[in-house]
Amino acid sequence: MTVPPGNAPQRGSATENAYEHIKHLILTSELAPGEELREVALTESTGFGRSPVREALRRLVQEGFVEVRPRQGYRVSVITLASVQDLFEMRLVLEPVAVEFAAQRAPKEELEALHALAHKTYVHGDTRSYEQFLQDNREFHVRIAKATGNERLARALQGLLEEMQRLFFISLGNRDRASEMVHEHHGLHDALLARDAARAREIVVEQIEASRARVLEGLIEGTNRGVRPATGIVLAEKTSQRRK
Repeated sequence: MTVPPGNAPQRGSATENAYEHIKHLILTSELAPGEELREVALTESTGFGRSPVREALRRLVQEGFVEVRPRQGYRVSVITLASVQDLFEMRLVLEPVAVEFAAQRAPKEELEALHALAHKTYVHGDTRSYEQFLQDNREFHVRIAKATGNERLARALQGLLEEMQRLFFISLGNRDRASEMVHEHHGLHDALLARDAARAREIVVEQIEASRARVLEGLIEGTNRGVRPATGIVLAEKTSQRRK
């Protein structure tokens, strides 16, 4: 399933390293939605001790990446239509406000420093480039939020985007949208530099809705980039009244 962590430089405690490693496997769908997680199997496949793996799983449960099943152990949290919609609704609450504030009050040098991140892209079919692009993409959006001076807003958005990463990862392999996504970043960056708060807000709302469409398309059309069939993706459930 994966390369033992001893083959790569490690920092921090064994528990922290186990947590980062298992979380990475979840975010990149190497551990697929709905997949059962056994402490013994994870210990053997990752090379971490039983105790660090157990503590890592507990932390991942708290963050919503792993679920506890009574008398059955752990599994990677499933992806449901409701959970996807909830995440995007939260992003629509947080990010338009963040970009509006950034356009109004972020230091000019901090906005200008986003130039390189706004031009980052990925190679379709190259999963390693997906990982780097998603990291750069998250940093781009979080640094905009940080530039507002509101650390609480930035932390909230960072946690949300991290939780959404496995959705983005699954969707990238569906079709090549690299130029489209880079164009979106260019437009947002230009609006921020122009101090056009209304335009920045409009662009980011359009981006979020486009991202939602890409994610749903990727989930519906099945597995991508060689990811195993994900039985933990449930998109046929009924939605609540507020989504009608």
